[in-house]
Amino acid sequence: NGHEVISILRNDRKNFTPILVLSAAGAEENVLKAFELGADDFMVKPFSLTELNIRIKKLLVQYKK
Repeated sequence: NGHEVISILRNDRKNFTPILVLSAAGAEENVLKAFELGADDFMVKPFSLTELNIRIKKLLVQYKK
């Protein structure tokens, strides 16, 4: 599941991939768990492509630093 993927990516010390979770399960416990595991951002479906684009650009700028 998504939480396992986040854990795997964050446990790999050489991996600097930004993680933006896109989920239909927007319950607070799912959001909090994703952030606890190392997700950088979380969006609940449905969402606009404009918002998605802005969030991706923001993450890419942060990870370039």
